[in-house]
Amino acid sequence: MLDDAGLVSRSTGVPAFPDTLGKRSLTRESELIGAGFLVLGASFLYPYLKGVVDGVTPGCLFHRLTGLPCLLCGMTRSFAATAHGRWEEAFRMHLLGPPLFLIVAAATSLLVLERMLAARFLPRPGRDAMRKAAWLLLALLALAWVLRLAVFGVNV
Repeated sequence: MLDDAGLVSRSTGVPAFPDTLGKRSLTRESELIGAGFLVLGASFLYPYLKGVVDGVTPGCLFHRLTGLPCLLCGMTRSFAATAHGRWEEAFRMHLLGPPLFLIVAAATSLLVLERMLAARFLPRPGRDAMRKAAWLLLALLALAWVLRLAVFGVNV
């Protein structure tokens, strides 16, 4: 019976299932919605799970080796502070934390709205635009890092 359906390899007699059997592929938008909910949810839960997170993760390797914070040091704490409305603390932890948190929240909300209304609200940039955006984000992270070191020092 399996042989008739083409699910058994004729050469070996071993069941040969098609690659797509049982697999469900997610759209890019679904992946982004899931990632957005994960980041936002973790931001709200982080203060309650901080002890567990600190015990499981090794921390920032760059900071351990150099004594300086890396470009993203403080971003998790900044997202958590933003999620709980502690804006001053959020900006002190990372200057780009609150704006990035709001961008993630807005993009996730708009993607969910797009899914519900079957309409497009967000642009879908091409590969070159995404590359330029990544370089811009890296430049902003470097600038925020320098400002953070100049204004708040090494230990924040």
